[in-house]
Amino acid sequence: MIMFNVTEIRQNVSKIIAQAIKTREPIVLLQRSKPVAYIVEAGAFEELQAKARRVEQYEKNEMAKETLQRLARLRNEMKLQPDSTPLIRQLREGDARSE
Repeated sequence: MIMFNVTEIRQNVSKIIAQAIKTREPIVLLQRSKPVAYIVEAGAFEELQAKARRVEQYEKNEMAKETLQRLARLRNEMKLQPDSTPLIRQLREGDARSE
């Protein structure tokens, strides 16, 4: 990775941009010897953005798969509950008789 300080960028911006386009490698912009920005060729940047979107979509899909698998496990673990209608009728009739 090539590094330039702010002063070099100001003096040679056209050459530095041409180099970024030619090599397709990011150029690090240094300020007080610390990286503060990157100059990236447009096509390379767009490729990075597309890869990031694919990774994000993949992660969402994996999370959805895991959630569905957990739901399936819970569903399998649940015991079948008896029909509550007879119980409700019995309770209603019992309440009606006690009045």
